[in-house]
Amino acid sequence: MGSDFFPGSRGAGVTPREWEVLWLVGDRLQNQEIAARLRLSERTVESHVSSLLRKLGGTNRLALVDAAARSRAGRASRGVLPRPLSSFVGRHGEIGDLRRLLDAYRLVTLTGPAGTGKTRLALHLAHAVTTLPPAVLIDLAPVAPDDAVERAFADALGVVGQVRQLRALIREVLAEGRHWLVVDNCEHVTTTTAALLADLLATTDHLHVLATGHGALRIPGEVVYEIPPLPLPAELDDPDAVLGSGSGRLFADRAAAVSPGFEVTTGNARQIAMICRSLDGLPLAIELAAARARFFTPGELLARLRDRFALLTDGAHGSLNRHRTLEEALTWSYELLSEDERLLLERCSVFPGEFDYDTAAQVVAYPPLDAADLIRIFSRLLDRSLISSRRRDEATEYLLLESVRQFAHRRLAARGAADMAREQHARHHLRRAVAAVPDLRGRDQVAALRWINRRSADLAAALRWILDRDDTTSAWEFIAGIGTAWEVIGSSGELFDWLDKLFKRPLPDGALGFRTAITCAIVLCYQDTERAREFAEQARRMARSGTEHDRALALLAVGWTIRYGERRADSLGHLTQAAELFERLGDDWHRALALSAAVFGSDTRTTLVRLAHAAELFGRLDDHVKRANCLNHMSLLAIEGRIRLDDVPGWLAEAARLARAGGNDHERLHAEIYQATLDQQLGNHTEARPRFGGLLPEFRRIGDLRCAARCLLGLGGAAAFGGEHEDAWRHVTEGTMIAIGLGDVRITALGLRLLAGSHHETGQGERAAVLLGAAERLSPGRPEAPDGDLLAALRDRLGPAGFDAAFARGHGTTLTQLPALLQAPGD
Repeated sequence: MGSDFFPGSRGAGVTPREWEVLWLVGDRLQNQEIAARLRLSERTVESHVSSLLRKLGGTNRLALVDAAARSRAGRASRGVLPRPLSSFVGRHGEIGDLRRLLDAYRLVTLTGPAGTGKTRLALHLAHAVTTLPPAVLIDLAPVAPDDAVERAFADALGVVGQVRQLRALIREVLAEGRHWLVVDNCEHVTTTTAALLADLLATTDHLHVLATGHGALRIPGEVVYEIPPLPLPAELDDPDAVLGSGSGRLFADRAAAVSPGFEVTTGNARQIAMICRSLDGLPLAIELAAARARFFTPGELLARLRDRFALLTDGAHGSLNRHRTLEEALTWSYELLSEDERLLLERCSVFPGEFDYDTAAQVVAYPPLDAADLIRIFSRLLDRSLISSRRRDEATEYLLLESVRQFAHRRLAARGAADMAREQHARHHLRRAVAAVPDLRGRDQVAALRWINRRSADLAAALRWILDRDDTTSAWEFIAGIGTAWEVIGSSGELFDWLDKLFKRPLPDGALGFRTAITCAIVLCYQDTERAREFAEQARRMARSGTEHDRALALLAVGWTIRYGERRADSLGHLTQAAELFERLGDDWHRALALSAAVFGSDTRTTLVRLAHAAELFGRLDDHVKRANCLNHMSLLAIEGRIRLDDVPGWLAEAARLARAGGNDHERLHAEIYQATLDQQLGNHTEARPRFGGLLPEFRRIGDLRCAARCLLGLGGAAAFGGEHEDAWRHVTEGTMIAIGLGDVRITALGLRLLAGSHHETGQGERAAVLLGAAERLSPGRPEAPDGDLLAALRDRLGPAGFDAAFARGHGTTLTQLPALLQAPGD
């Protein structure tokens, strides 16, 4: 039981016989008992005890008892690493990277936020790597922030000596042979740990260190490897998509451990994916959530994640992770911060997603923090992995993981400072969006659209905040401030949700009320044409006492809202007048917008010329999105009119390219639906059908019901071509009902004609004739009407008198009566 067990014993001058005495003192034997056990004189034992007190720095016998206990612990733990009781999941890429780094460098530091699995990965490497000597684990978590770390190193290495001697003794031990230390949890003792490791690495030749912490140690020669969260699964009803991702696999593995028989199925895959995504792929959070699979289904777990800090508690006993709740892990990181660091972290929690530094400077730098404080403090939070960063294009974006964000926001609320921070955030983003309108219309469209798209979560959070405070004026100043430029941004389901909430409150008066009416007239055409017309008429009344530009906008709104209805022929006059006024006023963008909307009331060739002129104007203004819109409308008119079909592929290709370059999903989707429409027109139903099927949920998502109806008609036409008349009837009826609700007579008429053909094929001739009559009333003689074969076939089948009677009955049906007609039983 000599010095071979304790590498530091030689440096302390402890002889093998003195070690034997120390063990027995540690067992609390008296000198007389020790003398009898070792067959020594009692005087000799007293001499050994005195020598041990001198060499080990003790002042009394209890100090030797404590030294013996530490020595025993060091011997027991030396070279013995904890082994996990559960499987190691994921991190294959990280393991490969780290194996190479550990072979090439002497100090590698793993960094990452609390709960990201640094300790688990470090221990996995310690067991797996064979090119280095057996690792010794030095866990610094129990060390108090103000304590020296040398004692933790000494205990792990079996070094015994006085405190002032420990560094020299540790250095002496590590100087002999090759050694590999896994130094875990450095974040709260970074300075002292860095100083010790810098000394040890500089004075030894064959020492390797793998450290873990929230940030770098900043030692020369250090390689910092940031551990990202686990990869996330896509939100699909696909078990393979879940199990193919690290976070999904971890959830499934841990859930099965607590709930035998648990499986990822098509019924729960999407919910599991959403859980993993909501938890940002943090291993600790996922393991804690999966532990609840014994009590909750994935769907129930997902709903309860709104209160994640109450749910994600009670980790497994004996786990390698010292944190047994998510909040405990984050509190550990939070309490290591200074007061100004805590305040900045809390304020950054107002950002629901990524943000840039300049935005942070404008939103969170207010007393008691200023811009100079931000520069100084922000990098500290990055170093501690509480804020993540990534490069996007040529810019750096920052992010608080959702669990960190919620934790910090709770602290901000507890401080009583949440309202001020959210106010700053909301005002900044709403003002910034409205200020971008000139850029959206072509001054710097790509940058403006990129900002809008990237800050959509911020804008949504800002609107929620404003509406929760019942500040409808600010909400309308934002929505109406964007105004007709929503045509560039594109419609979204969220925009319509905001409008639904605002319509429950009184609408504004005065100039803001006029801008509100114009905006609602333009954007509501995608969902509620009748209400859009009401707003247009309101704007026309208000414009009578306004400026000439107001009157031009009102004419635009009226023409815009009636172009799809039964009065669509009248829209051309209003839009032409508006275009002339805008030209005189020098407003080329709104002039082009009016021209682009004038798609009815003249023959197709004339309308194509007008649209080409609008496209040229938008192009000259560098408004690529609205140029794409014009090209898309030109394509649709050409397809429906069966003219210039050779030009359509080029128009659609340019429209798609411009939409993608500008980041406008709406026009990209328009190009795709019209390409599917062209395919169908040319008889290629096989390619068109899956395109319509894929586009339908996209248009529903963004709230464009008009194009959703077109998708349904396309699906119905493809089904009818394949002889699947029941599917055809179902799709076309749904699409036609949507078009009726929108007041869109063109799409309604197209749906009625498709239904007529389907009913004829299934032997319902009279009903087919009625539907053709109704279609002719809405859209007389349109080129999209079927050729004369169907009319001739129905006349032969019903006889001239029978056909004429049925056709006349349908022709007498108004738009509001059509739903009842579609639901009537067939012959």
